[in-house]
Amino acid sequence: MPVSARFTPESVELFPGASTMAALRLHNNGPQTATVTLGATGDFAEHLRLDATSATLEPNQTVDVGVEVQTTPAVVAARYAPGVEITGDGHTVVASLAADVVANPARSVELLPPHSRGSTVGRHAVRVANVGNVPVVLELTADDPGDQVRVDVQPMLSIAPGTVAEAAVRVEPVSTFWSGQPVDHEFVVRVREVETVSPHPYGTVPVDEQLVGTFEQGPRVPNWLGPALAGAAMALAIGALVWFAWLRPWVTDQADQAAADAIEADRAALQQRIDELEQAAAEAEELPLGEPYDLRLDVAPAGGNVAQASEPVPTRMVLSVTDVVFQNPGGTVGTVTLLRDDEVLLQSELANFRDFDLHLVAPYVFDGGSMVTLRVDCRTPGPNGSGCEVGASIVGFLDEAG
Repeated sequence: MPVSARFTPESVELFPGASTMAALRLHNNGPQTATVTLGATGDFAEHLRLDATSATLEPNQTVDVGVEVQTTPAVVAARYAPGVEITGDGHTVVASLAADVVANPARSVELLPPHSRGSTVGRHAVRVANVGNVPVVLELTADDPGDQVRVDVQPMLSIAPGTVAEAAVRVEPVSTFWSGQPVDHEFVVRVREVETVSPHPYGTVPVDEQLVGTFEQGPRVPNWLGPALAGAAMALAIGALVWFAWLRPWVTDQADQAAADAIEADRAALQQRIDELEQAAAEAEELPLGEPYDLRLDVAPAGGNVAQASEPVPTRMVLSVTDVVFQNPGGTVGTVTLLRDDEVLLQSELANFRDFDLHLVAPYVFDGGSMVTLRVDCRTPGPNGSGCEVGASIVGFLDEAG
């Protein structure tokens, strides 16, 4: 390529966050006009700003292109080699610049919390924020000037630029006590910068720092525990007094009253039922029953059918039915009904019985000419039959109408 290039000056020095200017000097060594394109390259290319991205040079002409080198506060201190690619006529050359970023050691150190409380141990941490652009290694030591506590601290701490790290600090009293007032123990944590992790031409000056903390040692039994226990005991005593003097008698009275009310309600219900039965028996004894009388009704409908059998009460007579016996010898399934004319008196499921004997406290009364009817609704015949064979024996007294 007929065009040559070099930086002037060939090296620059920058502080983090600052910028500086350099010139890219281009010279056309050929006999013809040359046009070239320019582009940043290298490990620091993102920090270069070119005043132009192309240039046209006449034969033997020299042109300077301004190049700004920029940095940020977070750029790590080191020597970088940014460059500019010059491309033309199918060829490329690179001009390099030496950029030295100056070390800017800066950090903040604090003890968190500065004051702790406890009966047997206090916990703290040394917090270091590296706000500079060089890594650092710190050495930490700690002691108690009064020799009243033992202080343990993480001995070394490495912090990269732009990061935060913590070292644990544990404080333990030499001796403990069970009661009494709290005692303050002062201790010291010393922070010394050992070296930078990546040495650079400018170095750093180690700075020692002292962090003072306080551990407030309290008794193993808190001072508030005694009054609290006394208050709790008094509350329990008052609660017991209230229970035995008022609540327990009241609860007992309420329970006794509820039990008495329940017993009285059961007694009243039982007495009412006895009275009803006695009244029904008395009414039955007063009936003009007449001469003993019985009749038999049998029905055998086929499965899925309804059939009935009836017997009229003789005219000018009154039938008082006192007993009814339903019989279902085949174990059929369906419904059996006893009627007075069209009035249903009894109805039952056949599946519930083979023999069903009813003794009536108060008889069913049939007037002369009324029909005593047995009706069967056969749903399923018994295992050994094709129909529902059901019968009823009806027993009572027949008397002349009054």
